[in-house]
Amino acid sequence: MTGGNQEWAMWANEHAFISGVVMIMGGITGSINFDGRGFAIYSIVAGVVVCLMEYARSVRRKGTTVERRYQTILQPVISAGSPVLTNYYFRFGLYLIMCIPCAFQLPTLIGGISLLIAALIYFKAALGGESWSTITKMQRKKTLTDRPPQNPPPRPPVQPTAGNGMGKENNGFSEGSH
Repeated sequence: MTGGNQEWAMWANEHAFISGVVMIMGGITGSINFDGRGFAIYSIVAGVVVCLMEYARSVRRKGTTVERRYQTILQPVISAGSPVLTNYYFRFGLYLIMCIPCAFQLPTLIGGISLLIAALIYFKAALGGESWSTITKMQRKKTLTDRPPQNPPPRPPVQPTAGNGMGKENNGFSEGSH
């Protein structure tokens, strides 16, 4: 990977997922009152396909990936298409082809451009040697102990108050000024 140890796949995943959502919204908008309803329907279907492919996150090199809710449902599907769906060169080519029909209708144009950018980010990730891999559940160590704490909790500093000799009895108010 040129340019340090930047991981591009996570950014590409988030960008492609949002691109799919934007493609769906653009397709819905385009199917209402625009010419070229076929492009709008295509954008909706392609957006759903992109969202399904991108919903499951890949594990990072450090292993600190936060998985999405219900991601474990789609992980086996992506793993089943392993040599194809886990290859970022394939995703680059697929998204490059999928974004072309979105350029023919105004409401779907932004989703198509966004998917093109996601494809380029996936190309950068593929050049860096990254590929999709499943998140495995790691057992966390219990940090609970049976012993009480050794140090007391932090306390705020003592404030000067009446009666402890640090302040006046009238808390700073003078009796003669009415």
